[in-house]
Amino acid sequence: MRLNRALKFVLLAWVVCFVISGADKAIAAKKKKEPPTKSIHGHVVDARKKSITGAKVFIRNVSKKTTTTLITDENGLYAIYGLDPKVDYEVQAEHGKFLSETKSVSSFLDRFDNVFNFELGSSTVSNATASRTALSSQVVQLTTSDQVRLAGDWYSPGSGDAKGPAVLLVHGFGQDRRQWGGFVKDRLLPAGFAALSLDLRGHGGSTQKPGATLNADASWRADPKQFPLDIEAAIQWLKSRNDVDVNRIAMIGCELGAELAFLASGKYEEVRSAIAISGDAGNAALLVKAIPDFQPHSILYIATQGDLQAANSAREFEKRTGFPVRVQIYENSEARGVKILQDIPEAPGLMIDWLKKL
Repeated sequence: MRLNRALKFVLLAWVVCFVISGADKAIAAKKKKEPPTKSIHGHVVDARKKSITGAKVFIRNVSKKTTTTLITDENGLYAIYGLDPKVDYEVQAEHGKFLSETKSVSSFLDRFDNVFNFELGSSTVSNATASRTALSSQVVQLTTSDQVRLAGDWYSPGSGDAKGPAVLLVHGFGQDRRQWGGFVKDRLLPAGFAALSLDLRGHGGSTQKPGATLNADASWRADPKQFPLDIEAAIQWLKSRNDVDVNRIAMIGCELGAELAFLASGKYEEVRSAIAISGDAGNAALLVKAIPDFQPHSILYIATQGDLQAANSAREFEKRTGFPVRVQIYENSEARGVKILQDIPEAPGLMIDWLKKL
């Protein structure tokens, strides 16, 4: 009897040890499957090695194409924790007119604590100035089918005689082509895109027609015989160039330009992709209603939730656009048109990623 009790005790102890051992292994396996999160932190200083308070540090999630903006404290320090270890990140610092190089955090490296220090100063300005100097622009003139003389700026990435992709940039009503200069030089040219920024009739340098001086009229926004003729002339000009791949032409427009980008995507087969920022679906519908077999496609629509009209229009545009199509509505912002590119750091990157799919 005592032997049986002893045997039962031994068996019970063995079972308990087995269960505990199994639980420990399960916990260990779980810990192994769930690696620790990553952190990124560092120090931002100026050319004199003094801490910069209020510098912006952009942490870009490469996978989701979203950006978190950090602000350095009174000691020039920034930090972010709890980052997904399976994602690549890009880190860049900015203060005033100074912008740092981009540093990367790779998901392939088991480096969970990442320290990136930035120095923003005279050397940064020199590099940026040298880069911009190498990227020159040329003023060009185009003539429309109704004899309006249009002015534009032509930017080339300097790739020699090789044919490459080109982007037509169109401003909003009451604006002009100068608003695109920074985006072209900072984003399009480094990504390998040539660009033509155009003054629409009655705007900027496009005010002359034989025997008349043009002043833009708001009624032209719904007139297919006005601004659409400017787009036609610009596309024909791009097609005539030996350094432009006619199968890789894209268009970016804001406000009025967004409505014209929608039109161009559905009317001209040369326009392979488009980006429409803060457009008005109602005005666009009037411009395209007489176009036979109108089939827009490959358009990225951008707006902010604070600009309710543009946000609602983006969703309306989406219904009329063939694949691929994407709508990006940025929360917590009322920015409109090109101001979105200035206020929302991830917007320019999203646009370049879209264009690279050409």
